[in-house]
Amino acid sequence: MADNYKMVRDPIHGNIQVKGHLLDLLETPEVQRLYNIKQLGFTHLVFPGAHHTRLEHSLGVYKLASQISEVLRLEKSEKDSVVCAALLHDIGHGPFSHTLESILLEKFGVDHVDLTEKLILGDYEIFEPKEKKVIHSLSVNQILNKNNLDEEEIVKIIRGKITLKPYLSQILNSAIDADQLDYLIRDAYYTGVAYGMVDIERLLQTILIHEDSLTIKRKGVSVVENILMARGLMYSSVYFHKTVRIAELMLSKALEELTDPFEFFRMTDAEIINKLKEIGDFQYEIVTRLKYRNLFKQAYAASLHELDRQDMNLIKELEDVNMRRRKEEELENALDIPKGHLIIDIPRLELQRAEPRINKTNISVIDRDEVKNLDQFTPIAKAIRARIAPDWIVMIITDEKYRGRVSKKAEEILFH
Repeated sequence: MADNYKMVRDPIHGNIQVKGHLLDLLETPEVQRLYNIKQLGFTHLVFPGAHHTRLEHSLGVYKLASQISEVLRLEKSEKDSVVCAALLHDIGHGPFSHTLESILLEKFGVDHVDLTEKLILGDYEIFEPKEKKVIHSLSVNQILNKNNLDEEEIVKIIRGKITLKPYLSQILNSAIDADQLDYLIRDAYYTGVAYGMVDIERLLQTILIHEDSLTIKRKGVSVVENILMARGLMYSSVYFHKTVRIAELMLSKALEELTDPFEFFRMTDAEIINKLKEIGDFQYEIVTRLKYRNLFKQAYAASLHELDRQDMNLIKELEDVNMRRRKEEELENALDIPKGHLIIDIPRLELQRAEPRINKTNISVIDRDEVKNLDQFTPIAKAIRARIAPDWIVMIITDEKYRGRVSKKAEEILFH
């Protein structure tokens, strides 16, 4: 009898076949929930086509990880772990994906990777209490155990912590991994920008394992250059687009102002919006503004090159959330602005949390049986590391009606 399978039609990768225990994993509540979480948070407010979900991305990463595993001729047990990790790597994401990561870390001391690990190991359930009376499907952890799959190894692959065979982790955690490849291509497709085009076929022809690490042949340098440039441009032009960032900051502020935080990380996009509308006047205002795209405006911004060393010391201090809130309160009081209607953005730490690989260009290249570093073949890797995204190192946003007074006084109050 033929294996039970499903064929998923994907606009990026064509037909994606899912069968056996991977089909069982796909149908778990933890994975199905991702259908209701936008891959790019509020990016659709700027790029209207960006309504794709974490589930689509997870399937794409699974497809690419499968292809890479085949090209590298991994053993069956290795491939099983890698493709499971690929399909499951984002199941811990909360509503609007990376948008609320800083609030999650502050309020609950975890990030989405921590939650992914807990779900895989069976230490946490995604369900609301009442939902368990309706849904009786097996969990991710139960299916992994049922099929004798090594959940600890899967977690290590997702976290990039496989030490004996680093290439297993590098398929999902490196400068040219399946995760990045899919989100760059997929996000470019749905936003309509031209930055994320990557020649996957060419990359697959040039990738190999050397001394237990993922490596490329010299003829693959050009496609790696393309990947690194696409990543940098997508972060500056899409992921940290000013208007997208403003919407994210507003939703974060709505949660930040709650004295009794709820476990929002279990929710989907729609659920958290409905919950916030019921909680308080400020939260109702914020989600209504987001609904109708009535956003706060940029009142002040400065780039790294515009600030001296003393100013940069203050910016460094403002990376501390409590310091930043005290400064926001000081500005609100000085300029007679209602609480919560002025937000200071220091994006560097959030960029690193969202994409810890942003400056990773440490790719080994095989050239005539000699292992070299990518920097020996192209200046692009070094240029990418030096490039700063987003364009601002500090930004202040506020309601349009307070914008003028903030613009006039913000720099004076902020730095003096």
